[in-house]
Amino acid sequence: MKSLLTYILLSVSLIIFSFSYYPRYEKGGSEATISWDVSGYYWYLPAAFIYHDLKNLSFSDSIRNAYSCSPDNQQITFLSNDRKVLKYSSGMAVQYLPFFFTAHLLAKPLGYLPDGFSPPYQLAIQIGALLSMLLGLWVLRKLLLRYFKDGTVAVVLLLLAWGTNYTNYVCIDPGMSHGWLFTLYALLMLSIDNFYRKPTYSSAILSGFLMGLLILSRPSEMIAGVLFVFWGLQSISRQALRERGLWLWQQRRYLVWALVLLLLTGSLQIAYWKYASGDWLVYSYGDQKFSWLKPHFIDYLFSYRVGWLLYCPMMLLAYVGFVTLSKQRIQFWPVLIFSLLNLWVVTAWDIWWYGGRAMLQGSSILMFPLAALVESANRKTAYKLFFYPVAALFLYLNIWWLHGTHKGCVINASDMTPKYYWKSVGRLSVNPQDRKFLFVSEEYTGKDSGTLVFQTNANPIYIDSQHTDTLTQTFSAASLQGKWLRLGGHVVCKSNNWDPHQMTDMGLQFIAGGQIKKHVAIQLDQLFYTQNTLDVFIDTQMPNESFDSVSLFIQHPSTANGAFAISHLYLKTLR
Repeated sequence: MKSLLTYILLSVSLIIFSFSYYPRYEKGGSEATISWDVSGYYWYLPAAFIYHDLKNLSFSDSIRNAYSCSPDNQQITFLSNDRKVLKYSSGMAVQYLPFFFTAHLLAKPLGYLPDGFSPPYQLAIQIGALLSMLLGLWVLRKLLLRYFKDGTVAVVLLLLAWGTNYTNYVCIDPGMSHGWLFTLYALLMLSIDNFYRKPTYSSAILSGFLMGLLILSRPSEMIAGVLFVFWGLQSISRQALRERGLWLWQQRRYLVWALVLLLLTGSLQIAYWKYASGDWLVYSYGDQKFSWLKPHFIDYLFSYRVGWLLYCPMMLLAYVGFVTLSKQRIQFWPVLIFSLLNLWVVTAWDIWWYGGRAMLQGSSILMFPLAALVESANRKTAYKLFFYPVAALFLYLNIWWLHGTHKGCVINASDMTPKYYWKSVGRLSVNPQDRKFLFVSEEYTGKDSGTLVFQTNANPIYIDSQHTDTLTQTFSAASLQGKWLRLGGHVVCKSNNWDPHQMTDMGLQFIAGGQIKKHVAIQLDQLFYTQNTLDVFIDTQMPNESFDSVSLFIQHPSTANGAFAISHLYLKTLR
């Protein structure tokens, strides 16, 4: 079978890629598998089973100091009266549990600290994620084969595995919740499909447990319930909904058990909150909230800053596939209703720039319209000639983005700008000079060599915490004849800093009456990604409104550890 062979080849390639390209379990600090958000999901396990301190979490500071898994207490929410709770819900810890226990049993015999964060634990979570997501891929294959041709399913598996952010979360960021939830959704759909084909206690209980675990992992996943309610509906007419309600009532002896399992699973979090804080319900996300009436649809889907469909364009084909799915009448209504509701929930989160990762778990459902589109394209040669080149392009762009953010010269989407996106898109190597467009958008394209206004000699100006933290040179407006200014110099990077608040700024300010009318600056640290020497320059147009002077500045925070040597620093006018 084509889909079986495809699954085997994909599994082998993903396993090899996971352990060879960017194995986080070998890395430390904030690049480790158990770091940042993952450490927050995971914190329950060492707290409960190693340090026996789920309430006070007194071990936390020593672990953060030892492993640098996050720069602050992001795992913990501090409440009034010295109470504290873990920020993230406990569902991911439940999923990590068998891999945590395996690592804990092996850590000491292998010569590692049994502290919950030493290398065996890091490796265990990576292996767990890999096994989980490959299970999800297998289950999705099994489900799709019930509705689509074998060849169609083979293509869909390939496009999903290497053409979407599935690749990143199975191989590079394996501890994040989204890949694990992808598998839970695949299992849930298969269980629901089994229940609607033949209601049984086992399928009902499994569906309830899976929905409970989804909610326990991310409370917003309660929307999974719509899949159960609408599965198999061919219409959402009043008559169809009435008949569905009657049928569900007839299956109440099964549904009661599904509800019991859902509530029992979800109640684990409530029990923890009561134990740790004394309250049954706790909102642990502080001032991070949803704007239900003003979701950030456009920003989340298409902005250069995160744009899920911009950085994962393969999913555009899935949305186009709704047209063909509606004609084929294959689970159209449950998939459409869930997808719209999921999009609304994800984009309503006010921190919308956290990226397209939150759409990964819902991607398992979106494989239905993608499969419908593939099957439709395969029926006509003309459609094939259009569909497959486009799919191949989108697959390449996904691999480009994956490589660019981890080993290439592309910056994370949360810092992307339109200018830099088009300078880097699709390129495996990027001109280091172009990284300045992360901060500026103006670019002088003329051939004027310019008129020199100011230049230092070959003796370098040292910019670091020991020499100077600010360099300023001011020029009167009368001395600047031209429409553009170019600021540049030969820069040698001794060391750079990846904390954006600790980077060295170089730029220009146009001043009128003591007020800054225009500010243009770049962060030097960001330019030195693969090299330590660069001729840096930035261009800017003179503002239309009058100004008195221009200040050239280089600002270096006194606490920063970046260090630069700048020679031949210059300012010139361009016509």
